[in-house]
Amino acid sequence: MSLPTVGQAQMLADQLALLIKRESPTSVALVGCAGGNGLDQIEPGQLERIVAVDINSAYIEAVRIRHARRLAGLELHCADIQSDSLRFEPVDMIYAALLFEYVDVAAALASLKRLCRAAGTLATLIQLPHRDHEVISLSPYKSLNLLAPAMKLIAPADLARLAATAGLSAVDSAVIELSSGKQFSLTTFRT
Repeated sequence: MSLPTVGQAQMLADQLALLIKRESPTSVALVGCAGGNGLDQIEPGQLERIVAVDINSAYIEAVRIRHARRLAGLELHCADIQSDSLRFEPVDMIYAALLFEYVDVAAALASLKRLCRAAGTLATLIQLPHRDHEVISLSPYKSLNLLAPAMKLIAPADLARLAATAGLSAVDSAVIELSSGKQFSLTTFRT
């Protein structure tokens, strides 16, 4: 995702930074954190608490190595966000980027709502279909093609409908287009 021809990693990080600036949370959860997905954009002391969640323990370890010393208050959770077993003190803002394409959306939304404070923000970033682009970006890493069968794009309207069912209200939405032409929808919801 960080290849210049893909550009997704930088876009994910930039969107997290913009959301933190706009929403001014004191606590943030980054779900589907992978190796950091924007934690490098957070200045030490900028937030009181940062929670990073991923189902992959290797990603959680990578985040610990890269960011635990620099970011006081960093909490790491190796867990499935679709599960009721994921527990942490609710946060002001949750950032869920390129996550809903791989999970049961209704179950994930119910879990995320529970982990977001009252009047908190859930920011979602999903990939939009494009007639000229493959779902998985072309790269020299052929193993990424193994993700294609697991990835299911969700329409923004369907995400909004499922979010409303979970008790979340849509606040705003924007389409982000990379230089490659690949498009994403960033939507914020309130609990």
